[in-house]
Amino acid sequence: YCGPAAQNSTGLPARCSARGSDVAAWNDVTLVASELPLNASAYFLNSQSQGFVPNPGGSQGNLCLVGWIGRYVGPGQIQNSGSTGQIMLQVNLLQHPVPTGPLEVLPGDMWNFQAWYRDSVGGIAVSNFTDAFSVTFQ
Repeated sequence: YCGPAAQNSTGLPARCSARGSDVAAWNDVTLVASELPLNASAYFLNSQSQGFVPNPGGSQGNLCLVGWIGRYVGPGQIQNSGSTGQIMLQVNLLQHPVPTGPLEVLPGDMWNFQAWYRDSVGGIAVSNFTDAFSVTFQ
């Protein structure tokens, strides 16, 4: 949902997706952000609420999450897209980040995911967002 994302310096919109299983008890979810600029810093966001906030904080893209937004910013979670323009993060559904501290994802919970990343326009540092997607866990 909330796509396509705004184009970035590659000329393409960045995409967010997942691999693994929607069975919460299996704890097998890997988030993927692709079509990112090369060597860009990026991290994933989550929320149980979908929304649309155009150009937050001067970003080139749109935030597709509202409400309590969790950030994957722990050790090793802020990543660099390197030479592939992609980041991947295996998440721990037992320690899902939210503003009040980690919680466990339960069957029936719906979560929305998006990635936020650095970019540049005409040599000026900016940020941008991927599109977003949702998962209803079983």
